[in-house]
Amino acid sequence: MSVKFRDLRVLDSGSEFAADLCIVGSGPAGLSIAKEFVGTGVKVLIVESGTKAEDLETQSLYQIENVGVPRELNHSANRYRIFGGTSHLWTGRCAPFDEVDFQARSWVPYSGWSITRRSLDPYLERAGENLGIGPHCYDERLWEQFKVAPPAESLNKAVVKPVFWQFSKHHNNQYEPARFGQGFMPENAPNIDVLMNANVTHLNTNAEGTKLESIEVTSLNGKQATIRAKAIVLCCGGIENARLLLASNRIVPQGVGNQNDVVGRFLMDHPGCVLGSFDPAAAKQVRDRFGHYWLDNSKGRHVYLHGMALSPELQQKEQLLNCAAYLETIAAEGDPWDAVKSLKEALKSGKITPEAYQGAMAVLTQPHTIGYGLYRRYIKRRPTITKADRVDLYCHVEQRPNPDSRLTLSGQRDRLGMPLSRIDWKISEQERQSVRRLAHLICEEFDRLNLPKPMLSEWLNQKEGWEPNFVDRAHPIGTTRMSDDPKQGVVDSNSQVHGVEGLFIAGSSVFPTAGHANPTLMIVAMSLRLADWLKFNYLPTERVVKLKQQVA
Repeated sequence: MSVKFRDLRVLDSGSEFAADLCIVGSGPAGLSIAKEFVGTGVKVLIVESGTKAEDLETQSLYQIENVGVPRELNHSANRYRIFGGTSHLWTGRCAPFDEVDFQARSWVPYSGWSITRRSLDPYLERAGENLGIGPHCYDERLWEQFKVAPPAESLNKAVVKPVFWQFSKHHNNQYEPARFGQGFMPENAPNIDVLMNANVTHLNTNAEGTKLESIEVTSLNGKQATIRAKAIVLCCGGIENARLLLASNRIVPQGVGNQNDVVGRFLMDHPGCVLGSFDPAAAKQVRDRFGHYWLDNSKGRHVYLHGMALSPELQQKEQLLNCAAYLETIAAEGDPWDAVKSLKEALKSGKITPEAYQGAMAVLTQPHTIGYGLYRRYIKRRPTITKADRVDLYCHVEQRPNPDSRLTLSGQRDRLGMPLSRIDWKISEQERQSVRRLAHLICEEFDRLNLPKPMLSEWLNQKEGWEPNFVDRAHPIGTTRMSDDPKQGVVDSNSQVHGVEGLFIAGSSVFPTAGHANPTLMIVAMSLRLADWLKFNYLPTERVVKLKQQVA
């Protein structure tokens, strides 16, 4: 039997559901947890706000009120209420957090995780399988696996270390990242149910707020239902997880799990910025070295991107935040390789459009570029270098944890009567200092390596008015952070909300610090870790019980 889908809109209002495990949200976190319980005796109910298709009315529930640093990215466009969640939108970039990200650092207030980076290695391996990525390796050991010679001269790793990202790959389409709503869940999953068009509007606890008893869900057409489960996991993202806790204030006035006023605080992201730009006509050498690489193995082709990051030693010595830079290329019109793609599509469809004709002319008039691209593909085993209009040196920086950078509830409400999230995102001077230092170190290293240097952005030296040059990357982090101390965090090391039995949280909202890496790989790894804890400690299956008895 396959996963069973139900639609709250067509059910009787006042319906009640019971499950062993209720997962709120069907993105990478929620479905990664659910998949771990397929074929067990655990009855799982997944609650999803959307359906299998995009719905603009449902998307409108993501509206926010922003009162802090401008959030440039449209929150209704970069978060997705649909089965599979925001994996429908992401570009697939993956990397784990660094060892330094987990350490308590004197120069980074509120830093330090209650778990170690090394303890996550097995989960990162498993997360890679869910995301369709290659080996769990992100350093210079990759040169051998790329089957290319490493650069003759290395970066000075004492100040700038080489880093790599790899890109997720859908199980049946190598040109798309993993879309969790498309073929991720096994067809044979009789113990998994999905309730769609169901928006959680309240978390109901006992009178003391120490145990979660049920959750209330509502559809946009007014149908309501109640769900009871032994364990409920919120997997709604870095903003919605905190919003739900705060808005569930009918029984506990300050909000569920907010007895220490920590819920919604420590809102972080990955502030992104352009450190500088290269002359596209002179950037071939740097694009060759710090570009894309291919790794071919039994699971197909995996794509990697090479970049640079501040070394942990220099971060400690100069009290800087973790940050990394990579090349971001803006394609130019008339690129022959884009033209090749257009021609292929035209030939498949049998329609020679004006665009296809122009593409053919671009190919015929640039034989040297086509020849060099073929050489790179089949001799050097590297992707082509496309024609560029701009080549920027782009940076992601870790954000300094700040309890005043936070999410609270707005006086405005959505269609369901839920208060909007009021976002007061703050960026510190430490972020600017860190990216400025990285930019100058890269220039020094490129000068030493005889590589073309970027023209650095003028705002890096500004003491005031520099904040608009940072753009959020739609990676909300930290609003229900993990800590062994309930006064410093919302969840414990097992992702259970402090003082609230039966309530767990998964996703980037539990990260105490942000690192520089895109969060999805870490989100899936941490979700698998929570799934294991639930299986072995909270919802033991018959198989686990037998295994424990054998060990005893």
